[in-house]
Amino acid sequence: MSPSYEDEDRIIWLKDRESLAKMGYVRERCQVSDIRTGPIKAPEGEALIGYSVLKKSAAKDPEKGFCRRIFTLQPGDRYYDPKGDFRDSVPPGAVDPLQVQAGRPGRSLSREE
Repeated sequence: MSPSYEDEDRIIWLKDRESLAKMGYVRERCQVSDIRTGPIKAPEGEALIGYSVLKKSAAKDPEKGFCRRIFTLQPGDRYYDPKGDFRDSVPPGAVDPLQVQAGRPGRSLSREE
């Protein structure tokens, strides 16, 4: 089952807009928890940049639990270089944080699509 975004209320960014613009992209993924208010943290070795907030009406998947979107960076991820085309090194799942909207999956920046 693919994650559903329709129950999201908003996205909380842990950086200001100027910092997000300098990053160029963040990685988007689904984080599963057994409870609606489960822990929001990045996988080990990654930095949490933002996360989705779920509405009270969020439906629980009986097999997996509650899904929320998280946005992270890994140590090897490159920040945007205005002198070059950073898209050559964009990892799968990378999205532009300035384009991300609550309730909709981010548009992939990867050239593979």
